[in-house]
Amino acid sequence: MFFNKEQSERRAFEALAPLIGLAVIPGTIQQLRPPAPDIQCEVTGIGHYNAELVALDDDTTRRRLNNMYNSEKALERAIGSLTPEEQATVSAEMADVHISMIFDENAGTRDRGKLVTGVLRELLARPAGFRGDIYGDLDDLPRGLHSATIARFKKANGPTITSPSAGYWCPPQLEQITTKLKDKTYQCSGRLELFAYSIHDEPDGAVGGLEGIEQTIRQDIGTSKFDRVHVFHVGFLKHILTLP
Repeated sequence: MFFNKEQSERRAFEALAPLIGLAVIPGTIQQLRPPAPDIQCEVTGIGHYNAELVALDDDTTRRRLNNMYNSEKALERAIGSLTPEEQATVSAEMADVHISMIFDENAGTRDRGKLVTGVLRELLARPAGFRGDIYGDLDDLPRGLHSATIARFKKANGPTITSPSAGYWCPPQLEQITTKLKDKTYQCSGRLELFAYSIHDEPDGAVGGLEGIEQTIRQDIGTSKFDRVHVFHVGFLKHILTLP
C-alpha cells in the first residue's frame, strides 16, 4: 500500500505523538495547506496544538528503499505491457511462480517494469515448470539487473516478486532541521512543535550523532517560531530527545 505525503505525515504523527505523552483528542486532527503547519489538533491538557514534520533520512536511503518497495508495482506494470495472449499464459501457468530479482539500486519503477517484462518473456519461452536462474550467463544480464531467479511454491498466488536491497547507514540530514527552524512563514495559534524523524537510518546511529543533532537544534531554535523540537526513529517507535 502506498501513501501520499499527507497520509504519511498523519500516520507518522499519530504513531509518534503518544511517545511524548500527547493525548490527541480523536477527530480533531486537521491538515490544512501552508502556511499552516502539517498537523493541527486538540490535545488534552494543552488545547490547540500544531506540529510540523520533517524526515531526516538521507535521499540515497529513501530512493533505494522506495525503489525496492515499488517492485510489486513494477510487476503490475510488466504484466500490463504483455500481449493479451501472454497475459493469459501468465495467469494460467505462473500462479506458483515467485521471482527474486536484484536490481541496480538506482533503477526506478519504470526501469524495473521493463526488466521484469523481459524476465516474464524469457520465462514464457522456457519449458513449463522452469525454475532457476533466468540469465545463466552474466553477459546476458540486461543493464540495471544483477540477477533473476525463479522459484515455485504450491500455495503462491503469483506471479509474485521480491527485490532485496542492502545499503549502508547514512547520517541524518541535519540541514532539514535547520531549514524548518529558519522558516518564519508558519501561521497558527497555540503551541508549535517540530517532529524530526527518521524511518530507516537511526538518527543517533553513530558516535557524536546525538551531539550533532542537539547542536543543530540549539543554534536556531531560539529565533524560530517553534516551542520545542522532538527527534524520533519511526522504525523502532523510539523517542530520542526533546529540546528545550
